[in-house]
Amino acid sequence: MTLFGSLMLSVLLAARLCEGSFSILSEPRESCAGYQGIADETDELTAKVEAAITTFDPLIGLKTTLQELLSALTVHPSCSAITVPSGLYRILEGNSVPVHYFCEMSFSGGGWTMMQRRSSASTNFTRSFAEYRDGFGHPSGDFWLGLNRLHLITQATQVELAIIMEAYDGTSATVRYTNFRIADLANNFRLTTLSGHTGSVGNSMSTSVGMTFSTFDRDTDTNTLVNCANVWGGGWWMSNCGDSNLNGNYRGPAATSIPKTSMVWTAYKGATQPLKKSIMLIRKYTP
Repeated sequence: MTLFGSLMLSVLLAARLCEGSFSILSEPRESCAGYQGIADETDELTAKVEAAITTFDPLIGLKTTLQELLSALTVHPSCSAITVPSGLYRILEGNSVPVHYFCEMSFSGGGWTMMQRRSSASTNFTRSFAEYRDGFGHPSGDFWLGLNRLHLITQATQVELAIIMEAYDGTSATVRYTNFRIADLANNFRLTTLSGHTGSVGNSMSTSVGMTFSTFDRDTDTNTLVNCANVWGGGWWMSNCGDSNLNGNYRGPAATSIPKTSMVWTAYKGATQPLKKSIMLIRKYTP
């Protein structure tokens, strides 16, 4: 058998370690126990290819493919450990087994874990409490990381939060907090800490501090007349419906007739003007 044939056979045998569940592009909650075996095999194959390469050898292309595969399979402790471009990486932080996170490396020094992204109506964010707990969507597109992961990450160390928003008029706004922490499931993922606000617009999450996470099927807001998540859509840390909801109904550029019934950050575009995009990022805080 040729070197190329033996390499391909080895890759196929390694891939069988995760047959039926192997997927680089999986939802955040999905994982595969055989990834490490594939990563070890790929590392060995890359070394073999490197040793066999000569100038203008077609194996150069195979080496590149194997290196990309190895990068996709390598386990990192957190996005803070990433030194390469933004993208999907297998991360252990907040999990018992590694799963794929989107690590943002281009914003403010990099090392950010993306916890939320909205850019279209393609992913429904009016979800159950259980779905917000576990996470939904796809980490390379619109998605929510999951409240349980956020609790595990933010309880382990001081975490900062950055929020980047874009409006339909082409403007953008950024807010940051130096300390972001949420409680566990027993406490309905209460937003226990959110402090150190800075940014280009005001703090529309000030009324969320101390609030539990509320959804259409688990009404924990402080409004005694309505279920805010039913009216606003999505799920959020809602007081008396509050001043922000980046998980609210995704709408077009037209103002809504009922305030706060879309993606809103009232200190940016008011209570009736829907936002076009939002990204929420977290990382370990370094003074």
